[in-house]
Amino acid sequence: MHIHAETWPFVTERTPEQWPERHLTPTITEINLLIAKTFNRRVRALGVTRAQWQALFWLSRRDGLTQTELAELLVIARPPLGKIVDRLEAEGWVERRPDQHDRRIKRLFTTDKVQPLLEPAQAVVVELGEASMRGMDAEERAQLMRLLLRMRENLGAIASE
Repeated sequence: MHIHAETWPFVTERTPEQWPERHLTPTITEINLLIAKTFNRRVRALGVTRAQWQALFWLSRRDGLTQTELAELLVIARPPLGKIVDRLEAEGWVERRPDQHDRRIKRLFTTDKVQPLLEPAQAVVVELGEASMRGMDAEERAQLMRLLLRMRENLGAIASE
């Protein structure tokens, strides 16, 4: 996937150095879409999508989250996450169980059926990370991560405004 100027009218023939503020958001969006598309294609045989994998990833590390807590971790609204969790539950990968102290609250737990998905899907995540940073030396990779984490922190600070 390559975004051309005629597809995105605000992208010009200028280099990113000349118009960084105009290229940042569409570039990050394009990277995210490429990662999602490639991930989905590589894990198709497992029967899981990227959105489902992200939920399973967090639940495999922090079983017992509420749907609201999981939505916050995934930076997604609760209604679309509800559909993802419904699908995970239908596949037998996740169970909803009542909270021990407040039975109105449902907690999410992975089942044993999810174990065969974890390693191969995580391997794809690692592969995509490596492929995306191909040609960068260790310092460039570290700098990229520092900058991305700073951007996430900056945006997190204004997200609730």
